[in-house]
Amino acid sequence: MTHTTGPAAEIAERLRAAMESKDKHAFVDEFAEDGVYELPFALEGAPSRFEGLETIRPLLTRDNPMSQLLDIRKVSVDVHQSTDPDVMTVEFTVEGENSASGEPFSFPSSIGVVRVRDGKIVHYRDYPSSLRGAQCAGMLKQYAEMLAK
Repeated sequence: MTHTTGPAAEIAERLRAAMESKDKHAFVDEFAEDGVYELPFALEGAPSRFEGLETIRPLLTRDNPMSQLLDIRKVSVDVHQSTDPDVMTVEFTVEGENSASGEPFSFPSSIGVVRVRDGKIVHYRDYPSSLRGAQCAGMLKQYAEMLAK
């Protein structure tokens, strides 16, 4: 992790630890009750903004076939503090192996722009590397077919 200190960096470390331990609820617990989670690069017509913890939790804790095929063993995070102490950019990198093939992987899994208030995430703009994740999971063809629908 980049040697940034303060509440935002502490949250980034807790997010990293939750990802590495596969504790999806711990990840979501970092959001404020009125938090917002956004996927700016969502496909047209797909939901891209999720408001409130009751909407964010089911989205980020659900199981999906791709995550079941990626046995993530290590997560790293680089934190880039902005001039606003409540805003940071986080870059997550995951390492592990494909559960089915045993093939190792390492890739930047996402970049997020995160705003915190009172020790909780109030706004998270997430830019995930879904395509690379699908490739590492051996699901690139299925992922492309899903996008074509």
